Amino acid sequence: MSTSTLHIALRATALAAVTLLAACGGGGSDGSTDTSVSMATAESASANSMEMPAETTSAMSATMSTAQAVVAGAQAGATYACLGGGTAVFTATGGTAASLLNGQLDTGEVYSLQYNACRGSAGAAQINGAMTLTVVSAGSGNVTVATQTQGIVVTLPLRTLTLNGSSTFSQTVVASGASVTTTNHWTSPQIALTSLRNGATSSLTLTNIDLTRSMTTTNGLAAGSSHSGTLTLAAALPANTWTATIATQGAVAFDASGVPTQGSWAITLPHNAIGLTVAAGTATVTVDNGPDGSIDHTYTFGANALAGEAV
Repeated sequence: MSTSTLHIALRATALAAVTLLAACGGGGSDGSTDTSVSMATAESASANSMEMPAETTSAMSATMSTAQAVVAGAQAGATYACLGGGTAVFTATGGTAASLLNGQLDTGEVYSLQYNACRGSAGAAQINGAMTLTVVSAGSGNVTVATQTQGIVVTLPLRTLTLNGSSTFSQTVVASGASVTTTNHWTSPQIALTSLRNGATSSLTLTNIDLTRSMTTTNGLAAGSSHSGTLTLAAALPANTWTATIATQGAVAFDASGVPTQGSWAITLPHNAIGLTVAAGTATVTVDNGPDGSIDHTYTFGANALAGEAV
């Protein structure tokens, strides 16, 4: 090979290597990567950050309240006609002979429940599938259980959720006259979640869950709820795929239909930071690419419309 031909071949090889490196997001002496985030991804991450943590906590709250209703109204091994429709059956071990018959969750008891379109009360969420509750502690107005869900399906007003995984769930109930405040605290290393909404199914994985939900009812009617906490959400959606750590900034208020009315979230993606604030019916989304502490894009949406974009 002549000297000139060798030089041409080497230049072609170098150019091909640079082209490949650029296509992979590399290049440059500082190893920089593309840190931009599309408006579609920012919108999807914001919509699901405002809805999915609250919805999944509501779903777990529904499984807990339904379990309590079934245990209170049924006997182990007998099919129970749930007060809001459907049926359920459970077996129980642990505890004492007396505690297993008192219709309450007591420390040391283990319940295996099977639901068939069961609603614990009229208008409550519908539950299908199986779950196990191990009562860690129980006292006046307080109970903590370790849960294991095996394809539990919870039908909520906005979507149907299927949950698989183990968690710890604590409930505190405080009554004052006609008002009752129920606070639920849910933690889990990982929950596999399937969401069915408007005929479309989406798969999500929740990790490092630490969420709290508080709801006050007056004469049995709930005006809304508040939610707070953090989790990491990995979403594999038809339109896009992303992973973000989501943290509320204080408590977030939701109305009775499950739409947020007031609050803020910090949404951290691998190379971007998104801020979400809801107030007066408007959701404001800010995007900090890099992140370097400066806002690169700001988007505004109707809060109801954005909530409707969640899977």
